[in-house]
Amino acid sequence: MHTRSSRRALLISALTLAASCGGGGGGGGGSPTPDPGNTVVAQASIGPEGGTLSVSSGANAGLFLSVPAGAVLVPTSFRVLAEEQNDEIPRAFPVYRFEPGALDLNGKFVTVTVPASAAFFAGGAPELSIFSRDDASSGWRALTSTTVDPVARVATATTNRLGEMVVWDGNLHRLFTQPNALIDPAVETGVEVVAGVEVLVEGGSMQRHIGKGSLASFWSAPASQNLVILHGALGSPLDFLGADDLVQNLSPGFENVVLFSCPSARGVAHAANALYDQLLAGRQPGFGFSVVGHSLGGLVGRYLLEQSHVDPTREGFRLGDPSLVPVVDKLVMVAPPNAGAAAATAPFTLLQGLLQPDESHLIQASSDLSEAPGSLPFALNAAYQDSATRYHIVYGDIGDGSDGVVQVSSALALPLGLGETATPFVALHDALHRQAGSLGVAAWVGALLQAQ
Repeated sequence: MHTRSSRRALLISALTLAASCGGGGGGGGGSPTPDPGNTVVAQASIGPEGGTLSVSSGANAGLFLSVPAGAVLVPTSFRVLAEEQNDEIPRAFPVYRFEPGALDLNGKFVTVTVPASAAFFAGGAPELSIFSRDDASSGWRALTSTTVDPVARVATATTNRLGEMVVWDGNLHRLFTQPNALIDPAVETGVEVVAGVEVLVEGGSMQRHIGKGSLASFWSAPASQNLVILHGALGSPLDFLGADDLVQNLSPGFENVVLFSCPSARGVAHAANALYDQLLAGRQPGFGFSVVGHSLGGLVGRYLLEQSHVDPTREGFRLGDPSLVPVVDKLVMVAPPNAGAAAATAPFTLLQGLLQPDESHLIQASSDLSEAPGSLPFALNAAYQDSATRYHIVYGDIGDGSDGVVQVSSALALPLGLGETATPFVALHDALHRQAGSLGVAAWVGALLQAQ
């Protein structure tokens, strides 16, 4: 989970949305090839003198591309397609593809204007950014030059690369489009602030090292030297980097502290299965690790160990894939919703109202956090069998039987075995990791992880 203030911001945003919606100059000028499933909404041949293409009416009104003189050296076919379906983004938020995507613009910047979802503007003038990527295999960038016209309901920015574009905000990026990958601590990672929310993006104006050590070392180091940290719903690895947080305070005990980023709206299985495939592909002889998962991240850690190897929906699934239990020493769940967390589902439930019937998987986290019998946490508990991996629970109780988000009874709903522990702290949900040093949480977790 994210901070309480950010959850409130997302809830307000969700209420607003729900209310209002119920090379070298490029190629030549040949005709573009058909693109089944997407609609061409604008096209034009633009030459060395520059030019524009635009849409003035209809559902895509306001869409605009301006190509300056010198960006192309020969007449070139430009077009914009409206994507009828995107694997990551609900159709309530229009996605456009500006082509040719691989075009060398000779160091020039084009201007793009992209229509935004009308849902954003029910409450006034929102803080938004155009997010762009080259193609489905690339990471998203945030165009910091973005300005928003709340009357025309469009966003405008300059960019030196074409490709897919959507008008978005930081919370929605975290939920749907942030990277789904282990982050290499040895490589600087791009960070941008969008509407007050820090996000992981390609080419961010800020570059940060996230974690400790390197993936190169991680893949062959034993569990005593490797720690993986998993964030919760609406979260990001960026939330764990404060001086009082888990990364800083657990790092002295490990050679490699590696954080995993995922689009948390997609839910537990989606994140755990992606992580499993990356771990299976990268591991080398002698590899092992322990896991600390906060909130929904605790369920991701459980699914990784208990179900991912036998889940046929996993992208890399093969019969006989091994369990990771033999290489995972310990799983520490911090504020885990082991019987759901209804307090965390409201924003997701409201956002779910924007989805088409075939898009429910995009907000699977809403179901995964449900306290209804039969939801994922209950299914995991019913199928749970004690294993060689030691499970430990750290939970908060602020005096009302909860940490403000997860009930104590939910955190303790998982039966623990011999040598496994459940430890309370007087702390709010996010404080359990954000103030892990001063609260003593980090010292306790560190002791659990280092115990033989």
